Amino acid sequence: MAVKMNPYIRKTLYVIAIGLLIALFATLKAKQDEQICEIISIEIDASIEKQLVTERLVMDKLSAWYTGGLYGTEAANMPLADIESKLESMPAVLNAEVSFDLRGELTLQIEQRIPVVRIMSNTGESYYLSKDNTKIPSRGTDVARVPIANGRLTNAMITKVYTLSTYVQENAFMEALTEQIFVNKNSELVIVPKLINQQIIIGDATDLEEKFAKLIDFYKHGLNHVGWDKYHTINLKYKDQIVCN
Repeated sequence: MAVKMNPYIRKTLYVIAIGLLIALFATLKAKQDEQICEIISIEIDASIEKQLVTERLVMDKLSAWYTGGLYGTEAANMPLADIESKLESMPAVLNAEVSFDLRGELTLQIEQRIPVVRIMSNTGESYYLSKDNTKIPSRGTDVARVPIANGRLTNAMITKVYTLSTYVQENAFMEALTEQIFVNKNSELVIVPKLINQQIIIGDATDLEEKFAKLIDFYKHGLNHVGWDKYHTINLKYKDQIVCN
């Protein structure tokens, strides 16, 4: 036979349990607030081949932003939101999340923008364009493996270079093939392949899927029989045909 608990006793036990939980959370919060920063962990979401943000760069930025240092800072005084805001102000950073735990570890989770091309302008300016079309200044230590674009780079042509570069990165064959994107004197887009002394004239940044398909088919079923380096120029700008010299 089940014994019913006195409603008054049950209510009292609930109040005591809630009180204990509140006290426990308050104690943990107090301990967390007193915990000092002992470790800084940096996690960067980017492949090595496309990396623009490094742990060294982030640590250098933290040292410049917080001259007093973050090591030894109590959790209650840790400027988490400010760190996130400053990280996201970096052109190469798409998103940042910062947290601090009871072990004294400050964790920075960084999502990097993905570069698609490096622009080398006639004025000597050098920068990357990311997949979301953000301009990212280049540094001497950058190792991102993306095509270099140069030649007659007007603002209008840079827009076309960006369009071509995004298509190149989304096509595994073209990404593996492309070393350079050049704008010639006729304002045509030209791809310079890796390892082959060849120019692939794309023309305008239109019908790129069709042009890529023509080129891939030509490499597989045409040049495979005569050698990939037989022609110096492969012109794809004409619809439904390929002109070679």
